[in-house]
Amino acid sequence: MIAIDTNILVYAHRVDSELHRAARVALEALAAQPGNWAIPWPCAHEFLSVVTGPAFGGRRTPPEIAFETLQNWLTHPRCRMLAESEGHFALLEGLARRAALRGGALHDARIAAICIGHRVEELWTCDRDFDRFPDLRTRNPLVPSLHEPAPRSYA
Repeated sequence: MIAIDTNILVYAHRVDSELHRAARVALEALAAQPGNWAIPWPCAHEFLSVVTGPAFGGRRTPPEIAFETLQNWLTHPRCRMLAESEGHFALLEGLARRAALRGGALHDARIAAICIGHRVEELWTCDRDFDRFPDLRTRNPLVPSLHEPAPRSYA
């Protein structure tokens, strides 16, 4: 199962982002594949906070549109929402200790612990901060690898 980080969700939603098309295409391709994909609950909450918050100034997304967008993803038949699982605290503490984390970095550790607890195969993110968690495989789907064709929006 592939999980989606906040930044991919934001880019897929915000048509004014230069990464919008690439993120939307990546999400649509993922949703079209067989098998489940997931959004960790902290990423869903953060998505709502970011797109309706001050980062976009006067262009912020109205809350009703942000909730509608999230609802559309949640109702996809193979989308799963991921929350803390059994043993979450031990995973979180282990990740935080190994990476010597504090402050806001613990939010990323929470997402990583949720993904690891649910045996997520890969977290799609543009955030390199997840490199601190070697137990979680990450990929930036907006940057094509040498093993796949570059999307038209990338060139």
